[in-house]
Amino acid sequence: MDRYLKFIYIQSDNGGVKNFQIHRALVLGVVCLVVAFLAASITLAVKYSGHMKDARLLAELQHENSALTSRVEAFQQEVDELNRRMEANFELQNRARLLAGLDPIDRDVWQVGVGGPEPSYHRADASASERILTSLEENLERMVRQSELQLENYDEIVTILDKEKKLRDCTPSIRPVTGGYLSSRFGRRMDPFTGRIAHHTGVDYRARTGTPVMSTADGVVTMAKKNGSFGLMIEVNHGFGFKTRYAHLSKMLVKRGTRVKRGEIIGLVGSTGRSTGSHLHYEVVFRKAHRNPLSYIIPEGTYFD
Repeated sequence: MDRYLKFIYIQSDNGGVKNFQIHRALVLGVVCLVVAFLAASITLAVKYSGHMKDARLLAELQHENSALTSRVEAFQQEVDELNRRMEANFELQNRARLLAGLDPIDRDVWQVGVGGPEPSYHRADASASERILTSLEENLERMVRQSELQLENYDEIVTILDKEKKLRDCTPSIRPVTGGYLSSRFGRRMDPFTGRIAHHTGVDYRARTGTPVMSTADGVVTMAKKNGSFGLMIEVNHGFGFKTRYAHLSKMLVKRGTRVKRGEIIGLVGSTGRSTGSHLHYEVVFRKAHRNPLSYIIPEGTYFD
């Protein structure tokens, strides 16, 4: 009897008492089956819940990856467009260098290459995303170096063009008077007072007294006074070794230290000093040597490309 479990059942309504017995091994087997079923159910429920969570996470990651892929592709297009603009800028920069008298940038220099390990996108085991991201990174690094090279080159171009502009502004290049006519040239001529051959250090422009006299370039007045046989004379220092002198004036409209611009009126034609009539004596001095002023005058309407 120890191998059996006995159960007594009392029926209601005086139905009597009934009993039955079940073998212990059967009960134990049923209990084990129930426990195993419950355990399996719980395990399956947990795994199903984990799978559902993983599925949701995977879906979210796939959506995020799709969005990132779209952004990377858009960024790649922007980088490609920037590359095209940098290439156009390379051509424009070389044109600017030629205008400034500089040698063009060599294309190998423009690539501003650097050494280092083999890029990951060349590896056989590199993923597509690794190849794209590495390519973008290297393109951006190259364009950063190119932009730095551009800044250096444009600074060089601007410095040279600025210097050339200052040199042009300071080079005597216009007639000092409007109207009148050239009455005496630079070089050997007969002195009107002695009748002997002498060296004429400038040119003479015959003009009426009071005709405006203009500075032929930008500069600073270094002399504005009566100067012996030159009469009333103005001297302008233009820098870069250039000086100009305007003599026999009837009136001076500037004083020493005045800054003047090309074309600015600085005095009036006259006949002061050693002079045979109303005229302007005009000189160009370069590094302490007298030069022919006519060699520096650019005819009106002349342009240089």
